[in-house]
Amino acid sequence: MLDIAEIDRQHRELVNMFNRLNDAVKNHESRNDIYRLIDEVISYTRLHFATEEQLMVQSGFPEIESHKRMHEELIKDTLHLKDKLDYVGEDMFSDWFNHWPFGRVLAHIQYGDKQIEDHINRNDSGFSRGVVPDTLQTA
Repeated sequence: MLDIAEIDRQHRELVNMFNRLNDAVKNHESRNDIYRLIDEVISYTRLHFATEEQLMVQSGFPEIESHKRMHEELIKDTLHLKDKLDYVGEDMFSDWFNHWPFGRVLAHIQYGDKQIEDHINRNDSGFSRGVVPDTLQTA
């Protein structure tokens, strides 16, 4: 059975991946390296969302469909990262990235995913406790 601690671990890894991607862009690493990091972010985001959705099913989270729609929107954002980078270049991409997709992911973790944790805690669904981080370090 999944637990909140696993979701928290994945959240931290996802934030670390976003930070690595942002650093790669700021440091003008090769476009191929940046594309590879984008692909890794997309892949890990999909894995994380699948894990989180499984936890929502197991816990009987009542807002699962609206939460899944949020996941779909965030995936759409990540699928456009390469196009955005190609269109605006590294400098503008870095500013945009920190304010839009990265900010949306952090808000989703801190507020959207907090609802799942609250549901589990209210219903004492037998899941081990972890906490959705109140604050996460960003670059």
